[in-house]
Amino acid sequence: MGYKAVCLNCRKAFNLSSDFTLHAPDKCPECSGRLAMFNHKFRPPKQSDMKAWKVITFLYIHGFNYQHIQKDIPIDIMKNMIESNRYEEYPSNMKDAKQFVEKYKSQALKFN
Repeated sequence: MGYKAVCLNCRKAFNLSSDFTLHAPDKCPECSGRLAMFNHKFRPPKQSDMKAWKVITFLYIHGFNYQHIQKDIPIDIMKNMIESNRYEEYPSNMKDAKQFVEKYKSQALKFN
């Protein structure tokens, strides 16, 4: 499993290898803008879906690159859950994205 380099300007995603000894590109081949690294589970929407890309950009700016986010559930209940049910789904609209960022800000990544 690799990861994805995503250009938030061009609204394009490029699949990358999981071999971290290879140098990952840091500039978009289309616009030369900075690429954002996303989890391999990220599924980009159509390039023309501006609303979806605004949500994705908002989430990324706030530290969410589609990594696993643990649901806000007591640990004793979580132990008995199937692993796939332990993770929160990423929101698809801006209202839900704002609530998601506030609720799970402790799990946000710190980008440089």
